[in-house]
Amino acid sequence: MLGYDMSWASFHVVEVMSSSRIHLKSVGYLAASQSFHQDTDVLMLTTNLLKKDFTSKAEDVAVTLNGFSQFVSPDLARDLAPDIIKMLTHSRVHIRKRAIIALYKVIVRYPEVTPQALVRLRERLEDSDQGKSDIANFPASAYCLLP
Repeated sequence: MLGYDMSWASFHVVEVMSSSRIHLKSVGYLAASQSFHQDTDVLMLTTNLLKKDFTSKAEDVAVTLNGFSQFVSPDLARDLAPDIIKMLTHSRVHIRKRAIIALYKVIVRYPEVTPQALVRLRERLEDSDQGKSDIANFPASAYCLLP
């Protein structure tokens, strides 16, 4: 953070990310999004943590999606793509919006998931519920950005 190397603290960041308290979890994901990159050694340790957080409360899912979209690697994208695609049908609108953004990052890192993602994005475009119409621009934008 602030230009300093934090690679020595990567494991501690993962420990804070795994906290059950939402304020600590959000600090952990913020630190990870600022300091992790594709070559960070501890990224492979976060796969199961991310899977667990994706099935937690909506607050945890939102924080997890925000952080994940910043430090997604090709391996994480491959392993977590089905979970992200499944979240496109989440009951909460703000989770679906974050999932669409995270899905775009997954497709950039792991293009092989594009056919499955396009099916779900098309479903989001054809959503007939008027209460969900504010989300219609997100899949359209993501669809346009795809290679």
